[in-house]
Amino acid sequence: MNWKLYLALIGLSVQPLAVSSEQIVLKAPEFKLSAGSKPSYQVTRLTRNIDAAGAITRETSVMWIKRLGGKTQDWILPIEHQRASKISFMEVVKGQGDAAESSEAKRLAIALKGIDSETKTHFYQIDWPESADEETAVTIKFHFINLTKPKPTELRQTEGNKQGMYWEGDLLGGLGAIPGIFSETAELKVQVKCPTSRVLEKLPPSGFHVQQASGANIVIFTNKLSAPELLNERQYGYVLFYQPHPVMVIRNLTRLVEVSHWGNNVAIEDQIYLENRGPKLRGAFSRWVHQSSLHTRAPGATSHILTGLTLELPQGVSSPYYIDTIGNVSTSRFRPSTPPELLNPQKQSKFKKYKEAKFSKLELSPRYPIAGGWNYSFVIGYNLEAGRLLKKTAKDEYVLKIPFFTNAVDVPIELGTLRVRLPEGSSQVKVFAPFPTTETQTDLIDKTYLDTTGRPTVFIKKLACTEKHAGDVYITYTRSPMRGLQKPMAISGWMMLLFMLTAGLRRFQWKIGY
Repeated sequence: MNWKLYLALIGLSVQPLAVSSEQIVLKAPEFKLSAGSKPSYQVTRLTRNIDAAGAITRETSVMWIKRLGGKTQDWILPIEHQRASKISFMEVVKGQGDAAESSEAKRLAIALKGIDSETKTHFYQIDWPESADEETAVTIKFHFINLTKPKPTELRQTEGNKQGMYWEGDLLGGLGAIPGIFSETAELKVQVKCPTSRVLEKLPPSGFHVQQASGANIVIFTNKLSAPELLNERQYGYVLFYQPHPVMVIRNLTRLVEVSHWGNNVAIEDQIYLENRGPKLRGAFSRWVHQSSLHTRAPGATSHILTGLTLELPQGVSSPYYIDTIGNVSTSRFRPSTPPELLNPQKQSKFKKYKEAKFSKLELSPRYPIAGGWNYSFVIGYNLEAGRLLKKTAKDEYVLKIPFFTNAVDVPIELGTLRVRLPEGSSQVKVFAPFPTTETQTDLIDKTYLDTTGRPTVFIKKLACTEKHAGDVYITYTRSPMRGLQKPMAISGWMMLLFMLTAGLRRFQWKIGY
């Protein structure tokens, strides 16, 4: 696809389709439902599918809604504070199943209406689906971070097979904040998916049944009371399950990008602060016990301890490095996307076809195992040919494509920042992000080695990131060829000045007298 056309599509699509927790905190007005008000719609059926494994909780809810008179252009969706404060991503689409997944699915615009200061309920205003006078289905997709909690909160090194996480939440999804929201015959179903079939405890509220098939990893809650009767009491469900993997969270990720036209290079460096949010380690850590557990491969013995992490880097990565506060970490392995045979034609076999892989892979092994409650700070970096990320679209106009971050599977980022240093002399800088950002600045100046006027710098900050935010950020700027001579001319000028100063000092008479 033409890059200009793609930028135009991004510019049209940057709408409030994704709602994050920082928007709730910073832009939330007071909102209360008027006493005795009637809802503009009713829910006739509600199905919620919740994937509770790990630090990212993913939810897909399908609601069948019916308009109650009038021709309202929008409807109000309430969400309880427990979930709303943890939202990383939210999307509402008309339809269900394949219809909601297709490229022709109609996304509905979302806007935060406000927060009820007493109940802490968050209210969102959503466009009504087109031509939906009768009952229609809408699909709501959520990503939450840190919604599940560890239980027990502490474990010994040898108790990895006891690592548990629990999910607890309102089975009504906050809809109980609107009186009369459910029809008399509404059916409610909530499915909580666990990482394994080992569910340690499941507690239903008074208005729901709970069941789990033998060997299944899904806990199902269904209403046993009529939907209107459910509003009389708090309907919170609880599921405690075994967590077979460490619960990792990136507390802070800072990506620094430097673009060089002269060097035909884009240098990328990530500073990562990684934490294990599972049960904290009780007692001292024994390296001997850890190595014995790895050798014997006892089931679940090290499920609460991180020993390695794999990152998928872009194609064509060169000169990767992995360092921490002590220095270089040699316990890593890099798998380039380009096979060695493509770089050296003499090694190619005429009976085999060679092609470049989709990703380069960097397999990281921390300097020490990361147990529960521990953290690890490290830096990874690499270089890419500028032609892979930078395109010249017109005279003196450039488009730069930079991934916001490198995604690690099931590892959310609480704070992600991107800092892009453009070449000296760049101007008319514009940024196109595929998601709403917490903060964006395009007027910063950074000075690096041998710079004179400094590099125009783009700064982007985003809270609560998941894989939905690992997309490409596009930056456009202009730069004339003459500005490319700025650095060589500055270096030449300084060298000429030094030469003239040296020549003048040599001709100066330092002695006194004849």
